Amino acid sequence: MNISAGHGILGKIRFRDGEMPAYDRTYLVVAVDSDYLEVVNVSSIKGKERKLLFPSNEPLKKYKPPFMVPSFVKLDSLVRVQLSDCANLQILHRGQKLDAGELRRIIAKIS
Repeated sequence: MNISAGHGILGKIRFRDGEMPAYDRTYLVVAVDSDYLEVVNVSSIKGKERKLLFPSNEPLKKYKPPFMVPSFVKLDSLVRVQLSDCANLQILHRGQKLDAGELRRIIAKIS
């Protein structure tokens, strides 16, 4: 599997506190190295509009592709995952990536 920055992925990645999610979740890949990738959680906006008021959440202005519904990124959810632990992850939307400008904007907000 060839994952790179800008891909949306689906699967189970441990939360920052070490717990494993109960179900598959969506993530945005923000960086890739030879041994790991860095991802942030992505969630749909529908029914969670109030969460956009938190400074740790940032709506994606151009979400499609790879996300099919209006979504936001949880800026404080950045985790590093060993590539060897990524076998269960699926790349979303046939590998189409997030708009390059939108990716840069999100990465700048994380930093």
